[in-house]
Amino acid sequence: MAEALSIHRAMGRNCTRMAAQWLVLIHFRAHANAPVFSPSVSLYHDMLNPEAEDSARLKACRTMLAVVREQILFENRFGRQAYTRDRPVDPYGRHWQTTELGASLAAIASLLAEAIGAFDQGLAKQN
Repeated sequence: MAEALSIHRAMGRNCTRMAAQWLVLIHFRAHANAPVFSPSVSLYHDMLNPEAEDSARLKACRTMLAVVREQILFENRFGRQAYTRDRPVDPYGRHWQTTELGASLAAIASLLAEAIGAFDQGLAKQN
């Protein structure tokens, strides 16, 4: 049981780290007037500090996932407008209908959701 718990925690930590690295890479802002995701943002430390508690990581992931999902909706709206206007050749209907930022945010949201799931599984096994 302890091994499964550590595997889930390691998975959650890894996904959290990668999501935070992406957020830094794309200079993510929660909104136009928000600071860039960096050491000036408290969630940055909860996600990237190796000494952070997993409960803080989990809370940060949940918070960031909600914010990232809001931004995805915004980017998807612009992406659909551009897709409709430009009408690229897409014989299978599989192209992204979002912006490049929207696609990046979708990958980040996936990492955050994976981290949350891993931490939740670890907590369930702990109880």
